[in-house]
Amino acid sequence: MSWWHRVGRVISGGGRESASVVAALLGVLVLAGAALGQGISRTSVAVSDGLTWLGDDQRGEVVQVNPVSGKPQTRLQISGPDSQLEIAQEDGRLIVLNRRTGEITVIDLATLLASGRRQAPPGATSKVLVSNGMVFVVDRAAGTVHTADPLTLADVGQTWQAGQPLADAVVDERGVLWLVDHGGTLRSLDWSDDEERFQERSHRQVSGAGPRTVLVPHDQGVTLIGLDGGVVVRDGTGEDVSRSTDRTDAEVIAAQTSPSDLVPASVPDSSAVVLVVDGQVQRVDVGALGCPKPGRPAVFRDRVYVPCKGSGKVIVLDRGGRRGGDDVRTSGGSDPELVFDDGRLFVNVPGSSTGVLVDTDGATRSLTIRSPELPVKDPDRSPPPSVPPPPPPNPNEPTKPPRNPGNGNGNNNGPTTEVAPPPPSSAPPSSSSGGAAPAAPAGVTVREKSRSASAVVVTVSWAAVTSSDPVVGYTVAGSGSFSGGSVSAQAAGTSADLSVPCTGSSFCTSGRLDVAVRASTATQAGAAGMASFTVTAPNTPPPNTPPPNTPPPNTPPPNTPPPNTPPPYTPPPTTTTTPPPPPSLPTAGAAVITAISGGRNVPSRRVTMAPPADWASHNGRCEVVNKTYGYAVGIACSATTATIDLEEGVNSIVVRAYAASGAGQVDSAARNASYLEDGCLPNKPTCIPQRVPAGAETAPMGAGGLGLLACAFLLRIGVRRGDEEK
Repeated sequence: MSWWHRVGRVISGGGRESASVVAALLGVLVLAGAALGQGISRTSVAVSDGLTWLGDDQRGEVVQVNPVSGKPQTRLQISGPDSQLEIAQEDGRLIVLNRRTGEITVIDLATLLASGRRQAPPGATSKVLVSNGMVFVVDRAAGTVHTADPLTLADVGQTWQAGQPLADAVVDERGVLWLVDHGGTLRSLDWSDDEERFQERSHRQVSGAGPRTVLVPHDQGVTLIGLDGGVVVRDGTGEDVSRSTDRTDAEVIAAQTSPSDLVPASVPDSSAVVLVVDGQVQRVDVGALGCPKPGRPAVFRDRVYVPCKGSGKVIVLDRGGRRGGDDVRTSGGSDPELVFDDGRLFVNVPGSSTGVLVDTDGATRSLTIRSPELPVKDPDRSPPPSVPPPPPPNPNEPTKPPRNPGNGNGNNNGPTTEVAPPPPSSAPPSSSSGGAAPAAPAGVTVREKSRSASAVVVTVSWAAVTSSDPVVGYTVAGSGSFSGGSVSAQAAGTSADLSVPCTGSSFCTSGRLDVAVRASTATQAGAAGMASFTVTAPNTPPPNTPPPNTPPPNTPPPNTPPPNTPPPYTPPPTTTTTPPPPPSLPTAGAAVITAISGGRNVPSRRVTMAPPADWASHNGRCEVVNKTYGYAVGIACSATTATIDLEEGVNSIVVRAYAASGAGQVDSAARNASYLEDGCLPNKPTCIPQRVPAGAETAPMGAGGLGLLACAFLLRIGVRRGDEEK
């Protein structure tokens, strides 16, 4: 007999005793639900894809590894061989910095295509930080921080300047940016979506901090390690600490992140690791443990893992600086590096075919990093299909004259673009899903749509692509020597607009825009249709100066008709048709939106606008558009406020004006706004949702359960008294 049948029998017996049993059971269930419900709500924020990207410096690749199967799943060719790749992943995007060249690439993980690139100074001076859907590009030598769009990597808002070189910059789990300059000033900054600039939260002068000072971020706040001045400071954690330690002028390599009560940093030239444990500083001689050249350490499960350069291993320390476990051995490739992702620790060996995964209990197992049979994908363009050479011509076949001679594209107005020839007709390469990748779109053309002092807008058009799998959309990417280096757009049809910035370069007077269009199915992207477009300065007609009225030689004097000459022929008047004026549109790229207000965890935002005169007086219709997700709200072109909905992550908001005739449109300058559901970041199991304070939901449930148990007790007493009266 099942448990529920037994309950049913008790309930069917009737009387106050059955009621007491039911009340007790309900009380227990409510209390259990309260406890279990709290656990579910806390673990739900830690959902992730379970896959990890690792770098292969020797081949310039990034490899996606499945830790469950221990095998690679995807290979992307990011740059050339002999690279120095650093990887960050957040919100469906992969951001890769090649420190050797300074090139930064952002990959859309939904399509595995590069959506943006930008150039940073090569070498150790550059640093890329990712947090809360924002990307910060730090130039330590120049002392600047650029906020970049997470899709295109183009600059957003104002650049922050320290006024002197920066020693280090990090971002904590709450999205606060921490910086320390060569003069020893430690600052914390918040990014304002509304004002599109950084706002200073705090600053303090740390005596002893200098050019070799490093920062280690925590869930909240940082630890500053300034061994060049013998100082260690913990700030912003709620439990600030300031300590002195031995000084050294050697290089210090700190952990990328750590708990606030266990902070490690390596000093390779001294064969030492510095541990800041519960606010106390200790130095560990790891040379005595067989690690003469320690690399960047990492904290995992209350243990400190230290890669040993040139030794092919990783040593493990406990909180006291003693051996905390067996050495992790590696083979082949270069020096091991530690990657922490999805609650796992990976020991990656760039150039090696294998790596090591450290489980939560400290056990290790091997991973396959490189598989030669796994094809390498190009995030920019697919290789042309392999096509056999055409058969030799038949000498007996008559030659047909070309159609539309004198014009390569079949119209008499001349081409507006330099169009790359379409690839030869062939079956597109097959994919692992069984279907074929879409072919390259044919007939890619580019024409100028509008221009202003700040931007040139071009319209890209192409022919629809047929594919064995349904085409779900197109990705249009443009690159050139303008600010940011690349722009992109998504389209469901066969045309899209690209807005190319003019400021900061001469691109809008003499630049070349290279355009690539790819069709995508639900599982893969196809080959690229290519075209290029030369942007020229606005046409200035020459002055209308009539030629001098000089009679040609051997001409009889004017007004003296030759003898027997009939009167001159006067042609009939010519009727000219004046073409209609172009549609009236306000200035593209104008700053219409002044602020976007609302909390990060509020999906509906108030957009404040100050439209310039040509926008406010526009005779067409206007909208506020969420370009990231395609939402639009109709407004009067002179409106100063509107409300728009956001989705999870970063949303790009513009005001769009349409020509009164319906032929043409322009966008204002974009403003970004972020929405984080529950105020929590993905993959952060320690985050407590901000919508409801911790325990607020479980307290009423717990009280209800206790109340039901009390009811059961009182009912039980009533039953006993009734029995005694009988």
